[in-house]
Amino acid sequence: MWGAGLEERRVAIIPSVMIQGALGPKEYGVLLTDRRSIFVLTRATNAAVWGALGGALGAMVGYAATDPKYVAYLESDLAALSSDDKNISIPHSSIRRLGLEKKLGGYRLQIEYMTPEGKAKTLNALLTVPPANLKQKKSEGVKSKDAFKDYSTKVREAYEHALPPEISARAEWRI
Repeated sequence: MWGAGLEERRVAIIPSVMIQGALGPKEYGVLLTDRRSIFVLTRATNAAVWGALGGALGAMVGYAATDPKYVAYLESDLAALSSDDKNISIPHSSIRRLGLEKKLGGYRLQIEYMTPEGKAKTLNALLTVPPANLKQKKSEGVKSKDAFKDYSTKVREAYEHALPPEISARAEWRI
């Protein structure tokens, strides 16, 4: 349990996942702390809503800390990000099941959790390698499928680092 006065610690950033919304796919960046996953809306196909991710934490999942698309979240207030209706905040203590698996068409992150109201919810997100990183990997001779596998491995490592041990031990990694 978290002691009083302990500040929430930012652990990692996952630059890009896609979640199917009612009006089309939405791109989110995921800010992982030692207490929760905050899915921050970065782009929706129905409205050009932009956010930013980045800083030194981005390096944990293989992205340049200087990319301007990923810079602002390090300074953003966690409570403000979490309370924004466009974003999705999942306390790690509410996670009942977490899995990452290779599916036809890519890698899928699935989180089953309980809302504060006691309602069971499932979040399905498709991992998406940011285009600039994919282009860089290809220029280095890395095949797209290998770039996606590397990205999924780094996402798994970021979650293993962020989650409490009892939840991390239950996670299912099929990549």
